[in-house]
Amino acid sequence: MDPESLQSELHNLLIPEAGIYFRHDDEWDILSQHIRLPVFSLWVNDIFSKKDIVLRPFTPVPIYALHFMFEDSLQAQLRQDPGYLLEESECNLFNLPPGLHKIPMPNSKKILSLHINIDPAAIPALIQQEPILQFLEGSKNARIGGPVNVYPYQVNRTCDFLIQQILTCDYTGENARKFLYRCCLNLLLNIAQQQHANSQRLLYSTVMHGAIYHQLFQYLETHLHKQHSNTELAYIFDIPAEQLAYGFQQLFATTVEDFTHMVKMMFIYNRIQAKALPHTLIAEITGYSSVLGMMRCVEDYYLL
Repeated sequence: MDPESLQSELHNLLIPEAGIYFRHDDEWDILSQHIRLPVFSLWVNDIFSKKDIVLRPFTPVPIYALHFMFEDSLQAQLRQDPGYLLEESECNLFNLPPGLHKIPMPNSKKILSLHINIDPAAIPALIQQEPILQFLEGSKNARIGGPVNVYPYQVNRTCDFLIQQILTCDYTGENARKFLYRCCLNLLLNIAQQQHANSQRLLYSTVMHGAIYHQLFQYLETHLHKQHSNTELAYIFDIPAEQLAYGFQQLFATTVEDFTHMVKMMFIYNRIQAKALPHTLIAEITGYSSVLGMMRCVEDYYLL
């Protein structure tokens, strides 16, 4: 579809690399965007119903679908069960067989969802690259047509950060595919960490310092040029040093080090693509002693 034919208010929702399907009639408005990536197939759906309708998404081949729900909730009707609630701010990993699926959508309902389809044949290579994804191998034995997870995963702040990066990605071609692939992989890694920690109770100290941890998250997101140890961060944010690393990982399903590295890699990638700063200055800002060392890191991260 030609983006120019869309209503002007929808233009800021478009991802330049995505294929677009748009429909506007008496029953519903739907803007569906699709990006094919190595291993993954990325979909973003923005739907508003004007009548009671039934969504019938079609799966042509067996897939795993990592489904993130943002606006409102829907009750999916699965083949073997009475249904499954797709709740706002939650994520589920579905093992889907080929065929049509059924999701009733009441009148005047507005939803926004993102899902990443994963080719089952690619799972062994993904596990070899990232061993924490081993839980996907076990999901092959999960019931077909339903969620693999026992309890929904959370769209935590790390997930929200990554999804915003996807929705605002203005790259095209290979630059877009490499950036978006890494965002999808990082989302899958975050869910894997949630799966790994699903038997651990949220510590009282983590809950008690929850607001401060969110301040720390924002600080790390916006101060990537500063190098701090966890001990220094604990002092700055008045969190017990022995609790900081574990509490951060409990809330955001990533370590301080991994999140800091992710933000730094995104900053470098974006500045290199923009060609707005000399590579020497980018290396200096991000704490690298040489341009060569910086480039090796970002190339490994984005598989350049």
